[in-house]
Amino acid sequence: MKRCTIYVILFALISCTVNIPDIKITGEKTALENQVMGEYAKISEDAWMIASERSADGIRITADRRDVVEAVRDREFYRDDVNELKIMGILGELRNGLLGIVDTGRLDRLDDTAKKNALMVIEKENRSRTLIMQRIIETDVKFNSQPDVVYESFFNMNLADSPPRTFYKNHRGDWTRK
Repeated sequence: MKRCTIYVILFALISCTVNIPDIKITGEKTALENQVMGEYAKISEDAWMIASERSADGIRITADRRDVVEAVRDREFYRDDVNELKIMGILGELRNGLLGIVDTGRLDRLDDTAKKNALMVIEKENRSRTLIMQRIIETDVKFNSQPDVVYESFFNMNLADSPPRTFYKNHRGDWTRK
């Protein structure tokens, strides 16, 4: 009887398998880059909190903060247009966290209304990005002396959010596909 029990236990132990989880290696971010992303997340959360309030009368925010909240909302509003222009190969991500025109020829081939809309989207998106990045730089002493960390972090964040095969400027200054 004991021998049978030992065989059952031994069989159970041998037949157990251990599944090793998949390990995905991603690029490491510096502590400052993570802090930039955290600051951006807070600004975005503020924008959604304010937007979800039924009445704006109960919320008091300063004018500069209101501009940043509006910038976050504008980015959300124009996200589909920006992605469409990226997919068309007209826009790409610049290393300073802003959008750039990849191919002026493609932009010029758009009809007048579409071209005017594309230029307006670029202007609004870059204005919003600039306001947000400036707010992060101004509100944290660490970034006052290192604004490039904020720009690079925004570049990385925007590139990660870009659709596949869209353009960005590499370290040499050449347009490259994601």
